[in-house]
Amino acid sequence: MVGAFNAGADAVYLGGSKFGARAYADNFDTQEVLDAISYAHLFGKKIYMTVNTLVKEREYGELYDFMLPFAEKKLDGVIVQDLGVMKLIRDEFPEIELHASTQATVTGVYGARLLKELGCVRVVPARELSLLEMKEIREKADVEVEAFIHGAMCYCYSGMCLFSSMVGTRSGNRGRCAQPCRLPYALAGSSAKEQYPLSLKDMCTVSMIPELIEAGIDSFKIEGRMKRPEYAAGVTSIYRKYIDLYYQEPKVLHEISKEDMEVLNSLYLRTQISQGYYHKHNGKDMITLESPSYNGTSDKVLSNVREKYLSGELKLKVSLNCRLVVGEEAALTMTHIHDGQEYSLTVHGGKVQGALKKPMDEESVLKQLSRFGGTSFELDNIHILIDDKGSGRGIFIPVSELNELRRNLCEQMLSCILENDDVDLKSGKDADRINKINDKTAAKPEKESLKLSDHEPSLHVLVNTKEQLDGVLRVQKKTCSISRVYIDSNIFLENDRSFDSEGIEVFVALPYMTRHENFDGTLDIMKIADSAMDKGISGLLVRNLEQLGILKEKGYTGRIILDYGLYIWNEQAADMVKNLASEVSAPLELTIHEAREVAEKVRKKSGIPVSLNVYGYAPMMISAGCVKKTLEKCTGNQGKVFASKTAIIDRMGNELKVTTNCRNCYNVIWNALPTSLHKKLPGIMDKFSFDNFRVDLTIEDGKEAEKIVTSFAALMKKEIADTGFDGLEYTTGHFKRGVE
Repeated sequence: MVGAFNAGADAVYLGGSKFGARAYADNFDTQEVLDAISYAHLFGKKIYMTVNTLVKEREYGELYDFMLPFAEKKLDGVIVQDLGVMKLIRDEFPEIELHASTQATVTGVYGARLLKELGCVRVVPARELSLLEMKEIREKADVEVEAFIHGAMCYCYSGMCLFSSMVGTRSGNRGRCAQPCRLPYALAGSSAKEQYPLSLKDMCTVSMIPELIEAGIDSFKIEGRMKRPEYAAGVTSIYRKYIDLYYQEPKVLHEISKEDMEVLNSLYLRTQISQGYYHKHNGKDMITLESPSYNGTSDKVLSNVREKYLSGELKLKVSLNCRLVVGEEAALTMTHIHDGQEYSLTVHGGKVQGALKKPMDEESVLKQLSRFGGTSFELDNIHILIDDKGSGRGIFIPVSELNELRRNLCEQMLSCILENDDVDLKSGKDADRINKINDKTAAKPEKESLKLSDHEPSLHVLVNTKEQLDGVLRVQKKTCSISRVYIDSNIFLENDRSFDSEGIEVFVALPYMTRHENFDGTLDIMKIADSAMDKGISGLLVRNLEQLGILKEKGYTGRIILDYGLYIWNEQAADMVKNLASEVSAPLELTIHEAREVAEKVRKKSGIPVSLNVYGYAPMMISAGCVKKTLEKCTGNQGKVFASKTAIIDRMGNELKVTTNCRNCYNVIWNALPTSLHKKLPGIMDKFSFDNFRVDLTIEDGKEAEKIVTSFAALMKKEIADTGFDGLEYTTGHFKRGVE
């Protein structure tokens, strides 16, 4: 932290002892956070805390007590992913700025506007967005935008990654990512050697500083946690240099010097770098296909950084005026100009005596008053008046008293500056923002709670292909057991007719990702919403905040179901969106006990039905990067209603299927095995905790789909259905094995 501030950072994100997305970092304890806030505020800097993990229901009660001391210390901001955490901080600590984490996966104007309405003053969009998309968010959502400019890159849209969680218990949404994207994989069905198709090159955008500033980005973020202090200081210093050069001479092109690039390359940067997604959607040249190793560090560079930025803390320059007159109280005055305001304080000691032996001279006084040591001050200039009233004997004052005067003055000046900062924080624009948020919250009408029926849970089925849909409809003709089918948006877009659904409710499952770039995916959402009713569609399965924001602004009147990727890990998260959604889905990373706990509280308090997924291949990654394009070739169908398949093999020989959504240009990497709770379903049904059970059909063909749905239909009727699962290799996911 000190290194980053010394090198020119305006703010530092840091993690406390809980709820931060770097669980294995050397995080700050409570007192260290409080000291950091004081230190930052003295020098006109800011501290933002990372409270950006998803919070389980049983942990939620700890959050208020955890945040209280930081709020009282006037913490500047908190970066969050969890909607429930967002609600607590907005409602209980409105003086703290709310920043939406990149893990909230903001991909456009509508999602950003929605978060602003919910209380956020800043969003950190998905790192996959182009510079034009970020500029559009800044201009049209009228919310601050923070962009990553340097550091490691996730292959997956951050909050949409379940890879580490599904192959182990370390959840990226809980700050414990095991980085499976950095491991080798081979293209299935080929003799090609293992490569690293999911390992992105590190981002380095120092040459783009003018362009980023002119795009209106409010804040630049250097990804630097769990790195050495030399990294934090050294990288910050280079970017600070070129930011300042731009503002000094905005019309001059400042080439990045060879020496500065050598510094960056010597500070924990991978052997290959890129400028991220700012000017391209994806590409093979963004991937470190060979071993993603790091450049060697330079001892000389590390030593220079340590000497320049890590050898001491920032100091406030002060002036002293010392008056030592025989027969009068010793007086010491300190003056400091802070943020344009002058502070002047005086302390008094005992009466100054005439010297009996060796008198105290100016040099001796200066020696004691200059000893600021571990304080936050350093002497700029000093004036010392010594007056023995003409006795010729000189003056005497104990050295200990001079030291005490200096210590008292430092403490009082420190308190005065910090207390004044606190007063400023309670007024002005921050107070206006707080009042606006409170007014908006108070004025919002409560949605009438939905009435939950006493019937047993319903069976819902999601299909991704027309072949799967046909299989589901055949099952329905035989059993009449399916109450709802979700059809992938591609199926909807390819058909102009109404959907004959054998008496089943039909919903459209919207794409996992919606962007406004070369292909404007927002238009599809609007088109589907406008024509859904006419085609017999009852509602929409919403998969991201951008879609939710679009439907809210359109005033969509159909039913809105939040998919499991819009995380409801606690009851407060559901409360945050209860006026926007008809139903929610239990997250895939919760154990059955955790999911049941959340579901029961949500149903009881908000009256919102909750669905539980009982079958499906988990989407471990949703990525802008394209495995097919990297290891084979692009289909050439971007912007068209088209899907293709490929697969990669991991080190253990597991085959991971990969499907493309070419219209919206993203990949889905599926788990090697489906999660199936068929053996657990009778016990789950007995608890009456969930309103609906959902079967997701993803990479299955029509026959497999029909077989699986038939079996679950029988289980729902409490009939024997073992034959339907004969030979099925499956996992129970996080049913018992929760995430850390």
